[in-house]
Parts: sequence; structure tokens; C-alpha cells
Amino acid sequence: MNFHLDLDAFFVSAERINNPKLNGKPVAIGGRSDPYIFSKERLNRDIIFQNSGAFVSAVFIDKNEANLPDYFKDDNKIRGIVTTSSYEARAYGIKTGMSIAEAKARCKDLIVIKPNHVLYHNLSKQLREYMQTHIPCIEQFSIDEFFGDLSGWIEDDKIYSFLENLKNDIFKKFKLPCSIGIANSKWTSKIATEYAKPFGVKKIDDVDKFIQNIPIEKFPGIGKAFQTKLHKYKKFTLGDIKESKTLLYSWGNSGKSIYNRVCGLDEESVIENVKRKSVGISRTFDAITDREELKRRFYILNRHLIFMVSRLELIPTTLSLSISYKYSSKRKQITFNRLLNEQFLIETIIAIFEELDQHSNNGVIRLSISLTNFIKKEKLNPSVLDIQRDIKLNTLMKKSQELRSKYGIDILRSAKELL
Repeated sequence: MNFHLDLDAFFVSAERINNPKLNGKPVAIGGRSDPYIFSKERLNRDIIFQNSGAFVSAVFIDKNEANLPDYFKDDNKIRGIVTTSSYEARAYGIKTGMSIAEAKARCKDLIVIKPNHVLYHNLSKQLREYMQTHIPCIEQFSIDEFFGDLSGWIEDDKIYSFLENLKNDIFKKFKLPCSIGIANSKWTSKIATEYAKPFGVKKIDDVDKFIQNIPIEKFPGIGKAFQTKLHKYKKFTLGDIKESKTLLYSWGNSGKSIYNRVCGLDEESVIENVKRKSVGISRTFDAITDREELKRRFYILNRHLIFMVSRLELIPTTLSLSISYKYSSKRKQITFNRLLNEQFLIETIIAIFEELDQHSNNGVIRLSISLTNFIKKEKLNPSVLDIQRDIKLNTLMKKSQELRSKYGIDILRSAKELL
């Protein structure tokens, strides 16, 4: 039997631990697309890698935070979106993804707080370690979500009370409310959690009956494109999917996977150590037409990406780059067999950018870079034409990362970043 545990309004709950005066009040944690990363000022940046999971991203922190400008204001505009809101705030219709400006308009007493990622990651790590002492198999899915497998550990008729006690113990020990879904299937347990909230436990014995009237939008893994495809065939609920096995199976592996997950037939196991499949960085900003400025920003993103990959000791073989314009986007992916170094990567990034960006008057609003398909070092087979140069540059990169780890990611920057 599997279960899924989700911390209720986690970021708000974490802030309330440090500031009990927030209890019972409408609170929102606001997020922005890193307002400082492209600054020419030294930020003394570091990165948090305390937790791993399918959707646990790396977080950059600025040690000079006290000297930084207002997080939510830029050019006298209120910036940012709601990333988490308390249940008191949700009563006003405030939800994740809403702009801070709209949220404040809906609730004049709303308390908006800048995220404290160090606090959140520390609590998440402590909670994971605590659960690992009580449950044999735990998988961290995101910073505030965990899967667990109780097969052969707790008898089925005792699982509900066991997890009810776990929920209460977590609240007593960490002051973090959570909700838990229980089912034979991993993904059924995840959607069950949504119907256990807040601070509840829900066990699903009859999957067919449970999913019958749930809108397809609520199921994890059914994205907007797949929703549109299902709607064309008049499929609006998970029950509709259950009755459409032939149709879903005709859509290849993705359709088959969705069908099996929805019906609780996936048989996917809880995985304790999920291997990282990609490392990426992207930032959104107001439209920019200055191509030299965009290249400068690529240099900055590259420096941060190299730092992440070096810290994780990964050897990638695929680079993906995407450019988002106001009304369109372009993307290219290449494979390479090179000993990774900062110079090679930025040269490749700029070359791809110049190839894709054919209309220099189009405003760019987002840049994204990711590295994937990681291999072991002994499987690397670089060309003899590149290896000598790459060895020298890789050695230089390692020395640079040692300095950046000690003094901050921005202790060493290229001249291109400061122009």
C-alpha cells in the first residue's frame, strides 16, 4: 500500500513557526523570477542542494540580501506572484499563480512575505530524515511532497490509523500540518491527498468510484496540451478516461501511461533515490530587444548553470536552449561528447542563440538553458581534436568553482557580464 504526504500551505506554515503572530491571518508567500540575477552588483550568491526529488529545484540565495532593493517593487510597480497562500487568504479567492497586486486588491489585510528558501529546505530535510526513521521506503517528490511504501511493514487494516498518528506526530514535532492520501497505486494516493486537505487522511479502496467525477485537470501529469486533446474527444472526467482504454492506448506510451495512472494500474514503485535527469536555469523578464544585453544574460545564466552541474558532479551530453518571444518561441537541442567546461558551453550557447534568433527586432521575454543525459566519466569519448583544450579548460573550471563555492558564485565573472 502506498501513500502520498503533502504539507499544507508549507511555506506559510514554515513562516508561522518563526512568527506565531501570523497564525489565523491571511498570508501569502510571493515569488519573483529572480529580480537580482542580472544585476552588475556583487550578490555573494550560493546554492541550496539539501533535498533531491523529481520536482525539487536548486535555489540560489544572496548573502548580501540586507542590501538588496525591495523584493516586490521594481520601477514603482508591484511585481511577483503568489506561490503559497494560507487558507485564510484562500477564502478571499487568492490562489497560487495570482499576481501580488491582484491578491492585495482582493484582501487589503493580506500579509505578503518574501520566500525564505533556506528555512523551507532545512525543514523539508528534517522532515524527510524523521520519516525515514519511521517508514522503510520514502521518496521525496518535491520540497513539500513525499511518497511512501508501507507494503510488508504495516498491515492494511492498520494503515489508516498509522498514518493518522504520523500526521499528528509531524504536527507536534515540527508544527507543520500535512494531509495524506492512501491507495494501492502511487498516483491514486497523490490525487487522494487533494481530497484529504486540510490536515486530513483519505484512503481509497474503490478507485473506479473515487475517480468517476473528478475533472481531468486535477490529475497530476495531465498537462494543458493533453487536456485539450481529451476535450476534443469529449473526455472531461477521470471516469471518462476509465471508459476510453482503446482511445488512450492508441496515443502511444504517453496515453497508455496516463490511462494506467488514472485507473490505478500503473504499478509504479516508490523510489528512494531518484536520479536527477536534468539541470536547468531559466529566467523571465520584461521584453528586451537589445541582443548584446541578451547575450550578457546568457553569460550569467551559463555561470550559474555550470556552478550547479559542477556542484552535483554531473557529466551532461545534451544541451537544450529555448528563447521565448512575446508571441512565439524557438528551441534547439544538441548532443555533444566533450569534457564540460565553461568556455565550451557559453560558446555553444551563443552560437545556438544567433542561429535561432533571426528577427532582431522581436522582444525576448524568457531565456532557458538545460543540460541532460548524464553519463559516467569513463563512458565519455571526446574527440582528440578537442581533448587537450578541454582538459585545460575543465581544470580551470574546477579551480573557478572552488573559489565560487568559498566566496560566492559571482566572485569570478567574465568581462562580458559587466559591460
